[in-house]
Amino acid sequence: MSPGLAGTRYRPIVATNAERRAARERVSAYHQAQLAELLSHVGAAIDRYRTGEIDAYAIDETIHHYHRAAAEPWKFCFTRGGGTHAEFIADLLDRMTADAQAIHWWERATARRALSARRAARPWRTAHLA
Repeated sequence: MSPGLAGTRYRPIVATNAERRAARERVSAYHQAQLAELLSHVGAAIDRYRTGEIDAYAIDETIHHYHRAAAEPWKFCFTRGGGTHAEFIADLLDRMTADAQAIHWWERATARRALSARRAARPWRTAHLA
């Protein structure tokens, strides 16, 4: 182990085809579970619309929020391709489970939208990013 990695939970990723396949399956199962959780927000909004608690605009906003939120777990799970990335993410998910940690994708999409709104309110602060 290199001196820079002392004290970390680094594990070299060298796996058989069966281990890589198992890692891909764990990552896919996690992704599907996260999408189901995000869809529950849309289902709850539709139920509230049917009872008259909210209007169609609120459902539209919920659907847009779902779209933003659903992109995040996909990027987390799949944007770096397959192979060792799937193994890395599967190992990370195992450690998150062991440490009772979770990523709250719905709230992350809310935070991103709030940050965009703050930037839009102060265009002089972000003009250099355009």
